[in-house]
Amino acid sequence: MSTETNKDSDFLSLSKPRLSLGRFSFYFISLAALIIIALKFSEISLLKEVFLKANIYWLAGIIITQTLSYYSLALNYRDVLRVKDLEINVHRLFPVTFVIQFLNQALPSATLSGQAFFIQYLKKYGLTVAEGIGRAIVELMSLFIAFGVFFLISAILMFHNGALADQPKIGFLIYLFLFFGASFSIIFFMLQNRKGGGFTKWVIRHLHKYFEKNHKKDPSEHVTMLFEELRANANIGHLGKHKKAFFAAVFWQGGVLFLNVISLFLISYAIDYPISFSVAFITFTLTKFVSMVAFIPGAFGVFEGGMTLILVSFGISASIAFAVTLIFRAFTFWFPMPIGWILFRRIFHRQEL
Repeated sequence: MSTETNKDSDFLSLSKPRLSLGRFSFYFISLAALIIIALKFSEISLLKEVFLKANIYWLAGIIITQTLSYYSLALNYRDVLRVKDLEINVHRLFPVTFVIQFLNQALPSATLSGQAFFIQYLKKYGLTVAEGIGRAIVELMSLFIAFGVFFLISAILMFHNGALADQPKIGFLIYLFLFFGASFSIIFFMLQNRKGGGFTKWVIRHLHKYFEKNHKKDPSEHVTMLFEELRANANIGHLGKHKKAFFAAVFWQGGVLFLNVISLFLISYAIDYPISFSVAFITFTLTKFVSMVAFIPGAFGVFEGGMTLILVSFGISASIAFAVTLIFRAFTFWFPMPIGWILFRRIFHRQEL
């Protein structure tokens, strides 16, 4: 009788579905990546023609700069975590940068998919979801500060080179930057209110009324937690206690941006149509800004179209501008994707996410 019972239990255990939610997520993300590759297959085909004409030595230099950009991003992650009083070796974070990039590419969601993975990943180091959101806020602040410096340098270069006189439409981006910069500055100083202030309560109260009116589940608890994390991590006193780590994080964000500028500069030499470093600097910065403010998940297609148009505005032919954009997209989008997938699979099998 006991033998039959054991056989029945073995049969039942074998018949249970082995596809957990985590495994389903992994296969779903992999399928999403394949769909994107299929949809963009014509672009990949064009890349082959462009690369055959490019100088292999310059391409090797671009590989080095892009690898360094991911390492610089890992250093940013390390120092942002130090602001949260958590120490993780940069060599552990380096492969994670590729995974986050892969997830943001496979699931265009304004980088939320990559951040969700990172928050889940950091749980094994004892970081709670709320603390993980706080970490994301600090990382975002380091990016905004570093990018703000880059945009100001670009504006100075445009004034100096006479680009604004030749292309007055570019001036619209400067006004747009000033608007967003002023808005973020106002929010930042409003968040310094230690009591939580009327701003937080006003937003939560109006959201509560909206969801109550529309008979939806009231998410006020989550909104309260998000605002508390935002206020705690954007606090000048908190950042002052960790100023060395925070400004290091800003520096490494600047390193990521600068290495991408160098990549764009090298690409122009790879296709034997060199552009000045200032043009590369301005083009990347303006394109990055357009993609950041675009109301499209992941800025899908905005970065590529924006870069091509900005290069054309500097007098570069459309065919050359398109070739430069294709190669830049290859090194920042297509080539890291399989690396990110392999590393994601490895991390997934080590730790069920």
